Amino acid sequence: MKIKLTKKKECTVLTWPAKILVFSFVLLIFSFIFSKLPLYLSKNRPLNGDYLVLDGQMPDYSIEKAIQIYHESGYKTIITTGGKLPSGYYISGKTTMAELTYATFLELGFDSAKIVFIPGGTIIRDRTYSSGLSLKKWFFEHGITNAKVDVLAVGSHARRSQDLFQKALGDNFEVGIISVDDINYDKNKWWKASIGVRTVMSETIAFFYVKLFFYPDKEDKK
Repeated sequence: MKIKLTKKKECTVLTWPAKILVFSFVLLIFSFIFSKLPLYLSKNRPLNGDYLVLDGQMPDYSIEKAIQIYHESGYKTIITTGGKLPSGYYISGKTTMAELTYATFLELGFDSAKIVFIPGGTIIRDRTYSSGLSLKKWFFEHGITNAKVDVLAVGSHARRSQDLFQKALGDNFEVGIISVDDINYDKNKWWKASIGVRTVMSETIAFFYVKLFFYPDKEDKK
């Protein structure tokens, strides 16, 4: 008696026209998602609480926008965060991004009594998260154990900024986000400018890194 190791089996496969149709449909969906990446990353959902936070070396136009938003929304305090400047500190006289942003606010006539800066150190990785931890420390030093915080970010950095500040501050704090349009490229045609491609693709990779591979240290949650 022979033992058969294989046997014939009929199956239905797609014809070439059907394969082309499926491929075209998948390509269409991918193109749509691809074109809308900046709109997804540029999340805009403020809570209009007491604190408006700007992290890192912010462009001047975003600071002007922050002043406008502050007066329109009734925040109590603006807080600037950020570690050491990578360059320009010899000329500016400021050593951290938090100080530089703070100084720009004052230069634009903003009331110094309504803004504070929280300088960070030299941070190689997870800089936004580190800024969130510095903010959490400042809150606790001032006896603030819960609050609504809005983070203002530029363009595609917004959604990731909200996630990282929320992770850093913990469940006792609510973090909203305000996205200011990046004037360096058209977010509806971002693939037509090299800076748009660099920014959107790097922020997309960083966003999925935060979602899939970033886990805060247990000590940070204390």
